[in-house]
Amino acid sequence: MMGRSHMAIGAVGAVAATPLVLHEHWESLRDLITHPWASMPHIVIMQAAFVAATVIGALVPDLDQQDAKLTYTLEIVFGLPVLALAVIVMVLMHWATSLTAWGIALLLMFIFGAAHNITRVLGLGALAAILLDLAYHHCMPMEAAVLLAVWMVATMPAKHRTFTHSLLGLAVFGAGCYLSEPALNHLHLGVVAYGLIVGYALHMAADIIAGGVPLFWPWGKRQGVHLIQTRGGVDYLIGGIAIFTFVGLAIV
Repeated sequence: MMGRSHMAIGAVGAVAATPLVLHEHWESLRDLITHPWASMPHIVIMQAAFVAATVIGALVPDLDQQDAKLTYTLEIVFGLPVLALAVIVMVLMHWATSLTAWGIALLLMFIFGAAHNITRVLGLGALAAILLDLAYHHCMPMEAAVLLAVWMVATMPAKHRTFTHSLLGLAVFGAGCYLSEPALNHLHLGVVAYGLIVGYALHMAADIIAGGVPLFWPWGKRQGVHLIQTRGGVDYLIGGIAIFTFVGLAIV
């Protein structure tokens, strides 16, 4: 399925999972009008954080794909600082007319043009290092950081719909998110951990009917059916229905 379809399904899934995760029913905008003003900010923040985390979680398994939406975002976030640093170095070293400067420019062109996968791998590695550093400084549980770092390192060389689309990948990522809840609770955002897990699971469920996934990886056989063609009419239809459903539930 397309990234936008996964995002829309994740948003609807967040509404459906709210009673199980937040232990209270979904509050639409119409319902919120009748709430005491003092309680409204808390409800809105919790629901918004849960929906946002579920939408992001619905994109996470595709970090094994070079042209996925979240992969592209990762490349931008970790690629632009590298580009800016290289430009600054060239200016300071007066390399504007040197062969070295041209070499750096060609290298950057290669990284950001023909080989986006390099920045994807570097981005995942940087995220893993950041998480381990946070754990080292006692900002999050070490177990959670190690599990999430292992998931990211395993995703670096993974082909599309392999490790990240398996029960093993879901278990490693889900356990890491679950164990990180105490750290997120300090920010009053514990629901983010559950949102990421729900979104991840919904992504796999959607892909099961869109060609199948290797649930028991490293055994490569895919389990599922091919009812939906990615970027086909049904894919667009499901994404559109999910978006309108979410908007309707959010408002009414």
